[in-house]
Amino acid sequence: MHVTGWIGLILGVVMISAAKIGGPPPVVLDLGPLQATPAPTPQRAEKKRLITTITVQNTIEGETLLSFEASDVADEGHGKTHPIATKRYSLAEEKPELKEAREKIMHQVRELEREMLKFVEIAGPPKERLPLEPGQQPGGTRPYR
Repeated sequence: MHVTGWIGLILGVVMISAAKIGGPPPVVLDLGPLQATPAPTPQRAEKKRLITTITVQNTIEGETLLSFEASDVADEGHGKTHPIATKRYSLAEEKPELKEAREKIMHQVRELEREMLKFVEIAGPPKERLPLEPGQQPGGTRPYR
């Protein structure tokens, strides 16, 4: 017998065996809706809220825009935390119930600015930029004095 004959014989035996094993399909028991495996118990954590960012934008004309970000975090201990929620707030909100709190915050910010200006005087004032050269445009990069 040639190789093709042997292959044909082997395929025939396999097909006959498969037909005898096949028979009726397996019995399936309907168990109803799937109940998802519950998630593992999360680590114990303390919910904490903190101010994460404060932005004060002052102009020489006296306008001030103050915004800040408050975040809720889960503190699992050992320096391990993860954020839960974050929201930005602005003192430009004109809600009447926020007026007193807004005025108090602005008063405290002005006190903080005074202390920061004292810090700048002790640490060293900002460095002045060299004057513009003829033909040089403002806003470009210039060395400091």
